[in-house]
Amino acid sequence: MNELSLVFDRPAEAWNEALPLGNGSMGAMSYGRLRKEKVELNLDTLWSGTGRDKENKNTDVDWEFLHQKIFDGEYEEAEAYCKENILGDWTESYLPAGNLYIDTNVPELKEHGSYQRQLSLRDALEQVVYRQDGQVYQREFFTSMSEPVMALHYKADAYSNLELHISLDSQIRHACSAFGTNGLVLEGQAPIYVAPPYYSCEHPIVYEGGKGTQFVIGLSVQAPKGCVCQKDNTLLVTAENDVYIYLSGITDFQSQDSYLARKKQMLERICNLSYPQLKESHQKAYEAYFDRMDLTLNPGVQNDLVIKMFHYARYLMIASSKPGTQCANLQGIWNHDLRAPWSSNYTVNINTEMNYWMAEKANLSDCHEPLFDLVERTASRGKKTAKEVYHLNGWVSHHNLDIWGHSSPVGHFGQDENPCTYSMWPMSSGWLCWHLWEHYRYTLDKDFLREKAFPLIRGAVEFYLGYLVPYERYLVTVPSTSPENTFTAPDQGAHSVTFGSTMDNSILKELFGNYLKACEILGITELTDKVKAALEKLPPFKRGKGGQLQEWFLDYPEVDVHHRHVSQLYGLYPGNLIHREDEELLAACRVALDRRGDEGTGWCMAWKACLWARLGDGERALKLLKNQLHVTREENCSLVGGGTYPNMLCAHPPFQIDGNFGFAAAVLEMLVQYQDDRILFLPALPKEWKDGKIRGLKAPGGITIDFAWKDGRITECSLKSLTDTVRTLLYNGTEKEITLKAD
Repeated sequence: MNELSLVFDRPAEAWNEALPLGNGSMGAMSYGRLRKEKVELNLDTLWSGTGRDKENKNTDVDWEFLHQKIFDGEYEEAEAYCKENILGDWTESYLPAGNLYIDTNVPELKEHGSYQRQLSLRDALEQVVYRQDGQVYQREFFTSMSEPVMALHYKADAYSNLELHISLDSQIRHACSAFGTNGLVLEGQAPIYVAPPYYSCEHPIVYEGGKGTQFVIGLSVQAPKGCVCQKDNTLLVTAENDVYIYLSGITDFQSQDSYLARKKQMLERICNLSYPQLKESHQKAYEAYFDRMDLTLNPGVQNDLVIKMFHYARYLMIASSKPGTQCANLQGIWNHDLRAPWSSNYTVNINTEMNYWMAEKANLSDCHEPLFDLVERTASRGKKTAKEVYHLNGWVSHHNLDIWGHSSPVGHFGQDENPCTYSMWPMSSGWLCWHLWEHYRYTLDKDFLREKAFPLIRGAVEFYLGYLVPYERYLVTVPSTSPENTFTAPDQGAHSVTFGSTMDNSILKELFGNYLKACEILGITELTDKVKAALEKLPPFKRGKGGQLQEWFLDYPEVDVHHRHVSQLYGLYPGNLIHREDEELLAACRVALDRRGDEGTGWCMAWKACLWARLGDGERALKLLKNQLHVTREENCSLVGGGTYPNMLCAHPPFQIDGNFGFAAAVLEMLVQYQDDRILFLPALPKEWKDGKIRGLKAPGGITIDFAWKDGRITECSLKSLTDTVRTLLYNGTEKEITLKAD
C-alpha cells in the first residue's frame, strides 16, 4: 500500500469518490475522467449575503425576567421567550463557484485496458494514467501553492492526437464569454440569501440586482503543437500530444474597489505561464509545509491506513487553510451544493475548533492564522451583538459564524421543536480565544499576543464578566445549554436551557486563567482583580449520582445518554483543566465517556478518541479510530455509524472535514501530551503501534521534538527549543528534568 497516495483503479462516479485539491483560496474536486470530466470549483470567499445585520428585532430583552424563569425551573417558558426575543436569522452559506467540463476523444476503457488515478500527498498532485489499444493517455492536475492558479496537463503518446472540448458553467446566475483567442471567462454574482437546507421556505435562494458577491473564473489553454478555436463559449482543442489548461478565480469580497484591476491581472497571469516552472514552484511551496513533520508506524494494513489518514489530514489542512486565505469551514473549501449541508458555515460549538486542534502540534502553526482572522472579524460584529442583545460590553458569538462575521444566535425561524438546543449558546467567543492562546503557547510570539490575541481575549472576558449571574455562592452563566443536548427536568419535559452547564464553566475557567497569564506576560493589570474574583466563584466540577462528570449544574439525566456531543468533558480535552493527578475527576470523566458509548458521527468518534487518549487508554482510542476508518457510502451512512467515504473524506454523514482533522489530533494525542512544563511520551500507545518514529512534532514553548520507539519504549529523542527553558520528560516509566538551550 502506498501510504502517501490515494490510489484508485477507476474514475470517480460520485462526489465522495472525487479527489480534493486546493491552495486555501481555490478548491477543486476532480473525478479523474478522461472522457466527459467535470471538475467542481470553489473560491474561499464566495458566500451568499451582503453582511447585513441578523439580530432579533427585539433590542429590549427582559433579562431579569428570563433569569428568574430559569432559576425557578420554568424551562419551557424560558425557551419560548428565548426563541421569540433573542434568536435571530440564519448565517449565510458557502457556495460552489462553478464547473469545468473537459470532453476528450480518449476511447472508452475496454476489457484489456488499464486505468489508475492517484493523489500524491507528498507533492499535492493528481495523476491519471490510462492505457487502451496500445495507446497511453495521461493527465496531471494541481492547484498551485505558489500562484493562485489551477493547472491541468493532458498528454498523449507520440502516435495519438488529443481533441478536447472545454467549457465552464455555474449553478449561480452567470454569463460566459470568450477571452482572447484561447480562453473563457465566467462571471457571476452570488445570491443575497440562501436558506439552510433544513429550513423550508417559499424562496430559499434570493438574488437582487447589484447586490451580492461578484466573482469571475478565467481559463486559458496552451497547445504548443495544436490549435484552439472557440464555438458557442466552448474551446475546441486539437493537438499532437500536450495540452495545458490554466484556471483562476477571484471575488470582490475583500475589495470591491480593486476588483476590476485584480480581474485584469488574473486574466493576464493565466496567459503567461510555464507549466514546468509552475509545477516546480508549486511543489517547493507545498513541501515547505508538508515536509515539516513525518510519522511512521510498524507495518500492517491497519497501521498503513492510519498513517495515510494522518498525512491526508495534514494535506487537507494545507490545501484549505493557507495563510492569507479563509478559515476552513465545515467542508474545508470543497462544496458542490447551492444549499450546502448546514450551509457549509463555521459551526463553533465543536466543529470549527476541531478543525484546528492539530494545527500547532502538527507543525502547521501558520495554517492556524485564517481562524484568527475570522475571530477578529466576528469580534467586530460581536460587539454590536453584545450591546444590542445582552446590553453588555465586550464581544460575543454563538454557535454559527460565516465569512461576514455573523455573531448573533440563529434559530428564530427554526422549524424544529426547540432551536434553543443549538442556538442559545453564547460561549463560542470564549472557546475561540482558547485557540489564540494556544497559538501563543506554541510560538511564544509576543507581538501576536500583544497586538492580536490579547485585545480579542480581553473583549471576550469583559462580556462574560457581565454575563455571569449570582446563584447561591457561585457565579453562573444563564441562560446556559450543553450544546445540542437536552435533559429531562422534573416536569418530565425535554429541555435545553438552564444555568451553569459544565462546558460553560470549563470554557470560562480556561479563558479567565489564560487572560491572567497574558496580563502577567504583558505587564497589564486591567480587570485582573475582577477576573480573579469571578474565577474563584465559578462552580466546581461535580460528580452525578451515576458517578459521571455532571453535564449541568443540576444532576439532570440526559434525554439521550448516547448523545454525540460530549461537551461536559471539554475540561479534559481539548481543555487542560483535568490532569492525571485528579483521580476522582478522571474516574468521573471515564464514566461519562463510557455512558456515551462508541457510536456516533465521524467527528464525534474523533473527539472521543482524543478523550480516551487523554485518559491514557490507547486501545479504546484506537478502536474509535478504526470505527472511523471503515469505508462507507452516502446511502449506507447513519448518524451513529460515522465512517469514511471512498475518497477518505469523513462521513459525518454527510461529509464534514472536522472528522479528518480530529483523527490526526487523536493520533498525536496518543503519542505525546503536554501538561504545564511536562512532556508525556507515548501516554496512550496501543499495542498495535509498538514501533514507530515521528519527526517535527511541536510542543508549547517553541519546542520541536523528534523521537522513536520500539516495543513501546522510547529509543531516541531530540528536542530543540527557541528559548532557554526547563522541561520534565516522562518516558519509559521514568521522569527526567532537562535544560534546553535556545537553538
